[in-house]
Amino acid sequence: MSATTGIAWRARTALLLEAIGAVATVGPVIAVIEVCRELLGGDPDSGRISRLVLLVAAAAVAGFVAQLVGRVLSKEAGVRTQHTLLLALTGRLRGARAARPLHASWQRHGTTLGRDVHSMGVMVGRAGSELLSAVLVFVLSIGYLFWVDWLMALITLAPILLGFAVFGFISARFFREMATDYAVSIGGIDAVRSTIALDRRVNPAGTRSDTAAATRHAAGRLADVTDEFSEFFRVRIGSLLGGRALAEIAFSPLCVLIFVLCGGGLLIRSDSLAPADLVPFLLLGAGLAAPLLAITYFLEEVGEGKKAAARLTEFASGAAPADAAPAADGDAKDEAKGDAEGGTKPEPEPDPGPALELPERGVLTVVAATDADADAVIDRITAETPAERFAAVEADPAVVIGAIGAYVTSDRPDGGAKEAERAARAAGCHESVAALPRGYDAVVGTEAPQSYPELQRLALARLLAADRDVVLLDQRAFPGDPETVRAAVADLRERAAVVVVAAGPPAVTEGRLVVTEDGKVVASGTHEELTGPDGPYTDLLTGAAASQEVSR
Repeated sequence: MSATTGIAWRARTALLLEAIGAVATVGPVIAVIEVCRELLGGDPDSGRISRLVLLVAAAAVAGFVAQLVGRVLSKEAGVRTQHTLLLALTGRLRGARAARPLHASWQRHGTTLGRDVHSMGVMVGRAGSELLSAVLVFVLSIGYLFWVDWLMALITLAPILLGFAVFGFISARFFREMATDYAVSIGGIDAVRSTIALDRRVNPAGTRSDTAAATRHAAGRLADVTDEFSEFFRVRIGSLLGGRALAEIAFSPLCVLIFVLCGGGLLIRSDSLAPADLVPFLLLGAGLAAPLLAITYFLEEVGEGKKAAARLTEFASGAAPADAAPAADGDAKDEAKGDAEGGTKPEPEPDPGPALELPERGVLTVVAATDADADAVIDRITAETPAERFAAVEADPAVVIGAIGAYVTSDRPDGGAKEAERAARAAGCHESVAALPRGYDAVVGTEAPQSYPELQRLALARLLAADRDVVLLDQRAFPGDPETVRAAVADLRERAAVVVVAAGPPAVTEGRLVVTEDGKVVASGTHEELTGPDGPYTDLLTGAAASQEVSR
C-alpha cells in the first residue's frame, strides 16, 4: 500500500470517527437534558428515564473510543503527510542535476518550506477532522434547540449573530479603508524625502548650508507625516480591536445566559414556553459559542494549509529543471526550423574539452579563475556523475528541510542517530544542534531557524555522512574558513573521490590540481609542479595576493 493511500484511508476514517464522536458527545448532553425535562414535567416516566440513562452511558463510552481512535489516526495521517512531503521535496531536490537552478524558487520562500510542510500536516492530521467535529456539534445542538422551541432558539442565537455582524462590519470597513488610505499614507511619507538637484550638489558656494537646511526641513516634514501615519494606524487598529472585543463579549456565556433568561422569562410569563423547556437553552445555549469559535480557528488552519500547499506546489514545479526541458526542446526545434527557412544559425556552444578524470579515492582540486568558471566546472561534474553516486555542497544556501538528524543521514540508508552526531561533530555544528530543545529531532524552519553558515555546515554534515563515491565541495560555501574544508577532505578522502572547487587560491593543495579558464583545463599537476614561473596557477595566486594587498 502506497504512502498516499495510507494517508487517505487514515484521514477518511478519522473524519468518520470524529463525526461519530461528535454525535456521541452531543447525544449524552441531550439525554441528560431530556431527563431533567422529564423530572420537571410533573409526571416523570421512570422507564423513559432508565432508557435515557443507559443511552448516556453507552454514548459516552462510544464517543470516547471513537474520538480516541480518530485522534490517533488523524495524528498518524498528519505525520505521514509531513513525511511524504519531505520525501517528495528532497527527492525532487536530489533529482536536480545542479542545485543552482532551484535556488531562485527556494529563495522566494526562504526557510518557510519547513513551516509549510508543518501546516500541511496540521491540516490533514487535525484541522479537517476537528473542523468537522465542531460543525457537527454546533449543528446538532442548534437543531435540538429548534426542535424544543424555535422562538427561544432564535433568542439564544441573537447575541452570537449580533457579535458576528458587528465584527464582520468593522472588519470589512477596516480592510476597505486600509486598501485606500494606507497607500495614500505611505505615499505621503515617500513624498517628503529629501531630494537635492544635481546642479546644487556640484561645488557651488553655499552647497553645504543649503543641503543641511533642505535636509532639516525634510526631516521635520518626515516626522510630521510619520506621526500622522502612526495616528491613522492607531485609530484603524483600535477600531478593529474594539470590534473584536464587542464580538467576544457577545459570544461570552454570560451574555448568552442573560438573553436566555430574559427572553425565556418573558415567554414563560406569556405561557408561550413551559418552564421545563427553558432547561435545554440554559445548558446548551451557554456553550454554543465554543464550537463556533473552534470553527473559525480551524477554518484559519485549513486556509493556512491550502496556502502552504500552493507554495509547496510552486516550489516543486519551479525547482525541477526537468520542467524546463520540453520548452528547451521546443526552442531547439524552432531554431532548426528557422535554419531550414533561411534563418540565422545559432552560434555553437564552446567545446568544454576532455572530461575531468576523477580519482577512485583521494582528492582532486579544481582551481578556477572566476566564479563563472567554478560554476561551469560544478555543472559539468554534476551532469557527468550519476546521481546515486554523487553528493555535493555548493556555494548557494543549502536547502535543509525536515528534522536535522533525518536530513544529515538522508543519503545513508543505514545511518542513525550516532552517525548523524558523528557527521555533525566533524562538520562543526554539533554544539548548535545539541543546544536546541529537541536536538537532532528539531525541524529546520519551525524549531531551528538557521543562518547561512549553519545551513552550510548541516549540508556538510550530510555530505560527510553520505555513502557516495563522488563528493564535491565548493570552497565558496565556507568563505574565510579553509580549516573546515581541509577537515572535511581528511574525513572523506579514504572512502570517496573528493572534488574541491576553488575560485581563487585553493584551501587544499595536496594531491592533483587542475586549473581551468573559460571552462577548459589549462594546467594539471601537483601544487609544486604548477607553481613554476609564468604558469596560469602562479598567475592566479599572484593576482589573488595582489588584490589582498590592495584591499588592505
